[in-house]
Amino acid sequence: MRRLLALALAVIMVSLTGCGKFDDISVKDVRLGKVSPYGLRAVDVELMVEIDNPAQLIKISDVEAVIKYCGKVLGKVTVDPFTMKGRTVEKYDLKARISLAEDVSFYDMLMFLDKKILENCHVDFSMKGQLRCGLSKKIKETDVPLKKLM
Repeated sequence: MRRLLALALAVIMVSLTGCGKFDDISVKDVRLGKVSPYGLRAVDVELMVEIDNPAQLIKISDVEAVIKYCGKVLGKVTVDPFTMKGRTVEKYDLKARISLAEDVSFYDMLMFLDKKILENCHVDFSMKGQLRCGLSKKIKETDVPLKKLM
């Protein structure tokens, strides 16, 4: 019985090492790759993202973001699922789709090429992270300044 308890305690300790490091995960660099139109109201984008993950392997899925300017929804961004390798600084090629909101015209989007306007945009985003052991958590943030994410 003591061996079983000691083994269980050892397994728990090993699985929890690195759990405190999840707050230290950071995006080091984001670069825009290939952009291709998808119909009349969306574009597919390839992003090269460098992520510092001092924690363990994490599967990222259900990544969605809503971009807003002065309370008006401009569009939605979705990112394909990917897996972050553990305890590394790694570059990932991510595929995303950016879709315009129904009441936003293509002409409206042209004014957002101005960097000053982009600095006033905010993002609501959510994503799901799943550890190797099967534990998962949905993360949701609202009204995050876009300049903080870029």
